[in-house]
Amino acid sequence: MNKPLSNSTNTREKILDAAESLFIELGFAATSLRAIASKAGVNLAATNYHFGSKNGLLAATIHRRVAPINKHRLELLQALVETGHPTTRSILTAFLQPVTEAFATGLGPALIGRVFSEPESLIRPIIEQEFGEAALSFQHALAGTLPGVSGEDLSWRFHFMVGSMVHLLKFQTPLGIDSNPSSFIRGMEQLINYSEAGLEQITDRQAND
Repeated sequence: MNKPLSNSTNTREKILDAAESLFIELGFAATSLRAIASKAGVNLAATNYHFGSKNGLLAATIHRRVAPINKHRLELLQALVETGHPTTRSILTAFLQPVTEAFATGLGPALIGRVFSEPESLIRPIIEQEFGEAALSFQHALAGTLPGVSGEDLSWRFHFMVGSMVHLLKFQTPLGIDSNPSSFIRGMEQLINYSEAGLEQITDRQAND
């Protein structure tokens, strides 16, 4: 049986829930700590007590959703490595599958899609903190399946793949195609195909090296 949340933990979760909702709806700049406290039904001092600042609250809001996704990613990657036969496609699936699963629960993707549209000066330090380990681990694994791709090219290609994923989180279908409940899953399948082809492409420069 799950233990009931302490008053402090319950207050913290209420603030995070309210912040997530308002950050997604309004963006960081247009969301005030006072509005978050009001929506959470707590006093303003509680937001400062638990998170220190609005930047700290944004970082905590992102961490709450991203940490489980990255934990699952790294578990799937470790399982692949232990088989001794990872492929580019299986590594990409391990990276993207946890996002698909999170989307099915309604937790995380909307926030991730929103925060990537915030100013780089605000969001980059948080993104590096949250995604740095996972990104490096996956790029290292991909380097083993893509011996003909330089480290610099792999970094760029991985960067573009992540950008495509974020775009899909914001816009689930191409222009002219209506969204439906399965659009995101279908889009992620297409993204794996697209990313696999892009990562494995050998350029003329590489072929001549």
